[in-house]
Amino acid sequence: MAGVHYERTSKPISPHDVWLAIKMSRTPEAKARAIEWRDTECAGLTLRITKSDAAWLIRRRDRTIKIGRCAEIPLPTARYIAHRTREAAKRGRDLKVFVETLVKLRSHGFNGHKSYDDNLEWETADEIADDNSELGRRRLKGEIHSVWTWQQLAEQFLSEKLPELKKGYRDRYARYLRLPEFSLLSDRPVRELTAGDLEVVRDRMLAAYRPSTVHRAVRQGREMLTWAWRYHPAKAGLDHAQHAWWERWSVKYKWKVRHHTPKIEEIARTMVIADMFRHLSDNEHETYPGTVGALWAAALTAQRTGSLLVLRPDRLFVPEKKAKLSGWKIANWTAEEMKGGKDGGRPHALPVPPEALKVLERYYKASGGKSVWMFSGRKSTERITQSALNLLMYRLQGRVFDHRSKNKPDLPGKPGPKAAKKAKMRVDLFAYYGIRPWTLHDIRRTLGEFLDDKRLGGAASAILGHKLPRDEMPERERMAPVTEIHYNSSQRIALKAEGMALWTQALLAACEKERKALIRKPRPPALPAQSSH
Repeated sequence: MAGVHYERTSKPISPHDVWLAIKMSRTPEAKARAIEWRDTECAGLTLRITKSDAAWLIRRRDRTIKIGRCAEIPLPTARYIAHRTREAAKRGRDLKVFVETLVKLRSHGFNGHKSYDDNLEWETADEIADDNSELGRRRLKGEIHSVWTWQQLAEQFLSEKLPELKKGYRDRYARYLRLPEFSLLSDRPVRELTAGDLEVVRDRMLAAYRPSTVHRAVRQGREMLTWAWRYHPAKAGLDHAQHAWWERWSVKYKWKVRHHTPKIEEIARTMVIADMFRHLSDNEHETYPGTVGALWAAALTAQRTGSLLVLRPDRLFVPEKKAKLSGWKIANWTAEEMKGGKDGGRPHALPVPPEALKVLERYYKASGGKSVWMFSGRKSTERITQSALNLLMYRLQGRVFDHRSKNKPDLPGKPGPKAAKKAKMRVDLFAYYGIRPWTLHDIRRTLGEFLDDKRLGGAASAILGHKLPRDEMPERERMAPVTEIHYNSSQRIALKAEGMALWTQALLAACEKERKALIRKPRPPALPAQSSH
């Protein structure tokens, strides 16, 4: 391990030493140390203790080979493997393959045995590690595989799964399968896993994250194991599994169905207070203009934030003259940038009225006016993220998490992660100004009801990018260059423009009314002084 300095000691390792090593690897005080004990009773055998585990190694002059975890491989077995490995080296075998095979044969038994009580195991391992033998040639052809560990399975699964997902969602999907709690399983062969192992990981995640996060991680873990069982059972070591026992791995979680439909006045009031109160705490930076601009844009366009935040200034096009939309521009998103269901995303074009364009331009200039992104953060090269926009909504409601705080380490006799600190409570501007809690996605529902009342329900569906019954888009239009998207007849530009004109007019009028009313209201207590904008 590059850059790590080990405390090395040579001594005859005893079973008590093995027990002590396992205990030390789980003790917080030992986390800053890295220790190696070299067994004087068996040449090359080394016991390594790190902050996460205690493991057996075979140290040779040319390489180091890992045998496995001390908790799973007893001292006599480790010495046996080290002894057989020295003999295999004299015969020119592939030592890594030899050790992996020998460990696997012991772990899963051979003819019902759980220990090496005859020569069959090491002879089998020796033949598989011999490139010139029949089994060795089959291994080189890929007919005999080393069983995947959990980490190897995860990487194999993600390498196939991620290309099937939209680019904007890939990192988020992978993050759930790479949560730190899964490190407990990293080096474990998949075929050795039990329902108890998965339960321990689930419980540790429940202590560290919200149930929704754990539910997603467990669901994706089940999907990964089922993928391995169906398509790579031998490589994953699941070829003898008679049923998908991991389907019992679950989290008690109930989806919260939201039915919030904020009033236009509440949306407008939120937009105004976000603009008025950007400095919400002396210990935090002011809200970036790009973040406030993204909030206003989300309200004015009712687009999903994932698509909205990838908007660029060069993707706002002047409509053709026959559209009779003087002063308007048309924002464009490709199929890849739009949310897609089973049929994938669909290109989307949205006419933006002049009044809304002035708002977007104002915040763009306040951010520096040079970014390739319409909504940039502190660095003009980086766009605002969905989490930053969600965090703004939380801060306006007085919910601010201290990301600098860490989970406390394990206490002696009380292993397991501790829950993170709760949110610091600040001034709840929503409550102070009489705004019911709502989310950015709720704007879409408000726009839909507003235009339904105007008998423009079709315009609402078109603006929101909903797929209508029998609304199939030809492949030619789906793959059209972005500069041509707004010319496609399927985009219903005229219908969208009619709805957008009514919506933005009503919302901006409400913003002006709310701004005048809020100026007359006393300033919320305990807020720091605001800079001028």
